[in-house]
Amino acid sequence: MSAEIKPCIQLANELRNQLDEWNTMISKMNECMQLIDTLEEKYSEVSKKTNSLYLAGEELHTDQTSLSKICSEINERLSIFNAVNSIQLKLDSPSFIVTSEMFANMMTSIDNGIQYLNTHTSYRESNRYLALYVNARYKALSLVQTYISQCLQTGTESLDSTEFIAHYGKFQAIAKKIRPVLELIENRMDLDPVYSASLDDCVLAYVTRRKVLLGTSITSMLSNYTSSGSDYCSTLRSSCKILIQLTHDENRLYQCFFTIKCSVFREYLEAVCMHLYDMLRPLVIHMKHFETLVELCTILRIEILQDYVYEDASLEVFGSVAELLLQDIQERLVFRAHLYFFTDISEYKPSPGDIAYPEKLKQMEAIAEEMQYRQLTRYDSTGSLVSSVSEAPSVMSKQSVGGWTSAADLHGMWYPPVRRTLMCLSRLYRCVDKTIFQSLSQEAVALCLKNIHQAALIISQKKTPTDGSLFEIKHLLIIREQIAPFQVDFTIKELNLDFRKMKNAAWGLIQKHDKMFALNSSNSIIEFLLEGTPVVLENSVDSRRLVDQTLKESCQTFINNSSNTLVSPLTMFLDEVQKYIKWCNMQGLPAIVKQQEFAQPKAIQEKVQDTLVKITKDLPLFLQSMALYLANADTQFVLYRPIKNNILHIFTRIQQFLTTNSYSEEEQQLIACPTSEQLSILLSTSSLVSTKSNSRKTSAISINEDPAETNENFK
Repeated sequence: MSAEIKPCIQLANELRNQLDEWNTMISKMNECMQLIDTLEEKYSEVSKKTNSLYLAGEELHTDQTSLSKICSEINERLSIFNAVNSIQLKLDSPSFIVTSEMFANMMTSIDNGIQYLNTHTSYRESNRYLALYVNARYKALSLVQTYISQCLQTGTESLDSTEFIAHYGKFQAIAKKIRPVLELIENRMDLDPVYSASLDDCVLAYVTRRKVLLGTSITSMLSNYTSSGSDYCSTLRSSCKILIQLTHDENRLYQCFFTIKCSVFREYLEAVCMHLYDMLRPLVIHMKHFETLVELCTILRIEILQDYVYEDASLEVFGSVAELLLQDIQERLVFRAHLYFFTDISEYKPSPGDIAYPEKLKQMEAIAEEMQYRQLTRYDSTGSLVSSVSEAPSVMSKQSVGGWTSAADLHGMWYPPVRRTLMCLSRLYRCVDKTIFQSLSQEAVALCLKNIHQAALIISQKKTPTDGSLFEIKHLLIIREQIAPFQVDFTIKELNLDFRKMKNAAWGLIQKHDKMFALNSSNSIIEFLLEGTPVVLENSVDSRRLVDQTLKESCQTFINNSSNTLVSPLTMFLDEVQKYIKWCNMQGLPAIVKQQEFAQPKAIQEKVQDTLVKITKDLPLFLQSMALYLANADTQFVLYRPIKNNILHIFTRIQQFLTTNSYSEEEQQLIACPTSEQLSILLSTSSLVSTKSNSRKTSAISINEDPAETNENFK
């Protein structure tokens, strides 16, 4: 038993020992846990202290940074306030040089100080220090202006006022010295208007010195041109070219000093260019020669303004003065044109040679035919030799029989008022504005048409109505053709006052004089004031339409007169028939025309034969006169066709009269009135005879003396 229990006791002892060991381990573990807890507590305390220290360090660093920034800001702010004293001391120093780099830095400091103080007006004594900075800036700019004036004065003291080339060389050398200083001002133009004013003062100093050197020389040079005895056109052309070159030189020299254009320099250029205006204007306003005024306008508009000024922006100032002078010349030209229209067109009294028609045209035609014959004879005798060595035949062919312009169509043979009107309009077209030209052209054409009509009446009295009508038609065609190339509207508007309503209202006021003081709506004074206002009427006047209308009337008059002249016996007979029929109708009697003496076959036959003889004799003369005056086959045909139709119409009326009044075949054969076909053959034969006697090439009329082949049709 004991042997069996002994192992158990041993096992229990071992277990007891192990239990003790475990308890010991547990107690040690508890101690360790206590130590760990203690350590954790201490670690937590240390960690907290470390974080507190870190945070404190960061706060200290932040404070340090903030203090450093505040210190730098204080120093910066103090530097703005402290620098002004040193700047004033430097500006007051007599040895201070504006061309040094220190001056540029000081100008920057002044600008920064003024800008800073303007944005921080709440600072103590900021206004006082701002005033000091502004004063310092004025001192600096004053030093710059003084320096520029001294450089310009000392650098050009020894120059003669007539040495233009030396002027520009000296000024260019001066520009290299003062250009850096001027750049300081130009670069600060956007900061403050003071710099703009200072730059203007610098430009004024420059311009003043330029005026001293160039003023008298320019005046004397331009005066030499006017006193040299040369013509006005050469004087104007030479003076303008000198001022154009001078303007170019002044602009280039100005750009050596300044890069910004200002009004002071523009005024200087205007003063320089106004020498031309002041010199020429007294001559222009007393100028009486029309052609000279036209030439001056052409020179200014084309040679000067178009060729030079409008192509170069640097000549804008000279262009404004040239345009001002051009306006004065145009005003004088318009004034002289009105006088010219009145004295040389409207009041022109034709001499016997001016209205010696058709002798004048016949003489010139004979001269032209003789010259044409001589040219052809010379060409026939030398053509074979010339053709082998030159192109003379091709040249001569233009002057052959088919290419000659009628000598009567040369503008030298035109009626003087027509020639003067067209010449005057051709000159004015290039010299004045379109609106002014339209008004002048309307006046000139109207006066010219009036004078042509008066001359046509004189020719009709001295010669024949045919010559007068053809003279008027010829020159109306010339005017119509010559005003066609003008690219303007010849329509102008005229304003007139119509006083008819005022007249009626005044008459009503007189009739209602008893109601002048009526206190109602029927008061005559109130009615007069309301209804008596003049009416403004606007009328459109078209010169081209006036010419066409006058030409149409002249042609119609010529056609009627020519037709009546050729068939006057038959026209008188038909008029007598109409009078008899009208008398019978008034008396209530039957109109038996055939029984009257004037309507007997023998009497009618005499009138028909007289008319045919008259047509055969006079119609070729009419056609020859048309060819002589008009020198244009198309126009002759247009005028001849209605004359032919009128003649045919008269004979047709005779045929109808014979048929209506029951004339027998024997009586109609006795009367021998031709049919329309027979009469057409007779008229064509007469026309052919006239064409053969006047066979020549006709061409349109040109204002140039060179032949030009065109056709003018009357519509």
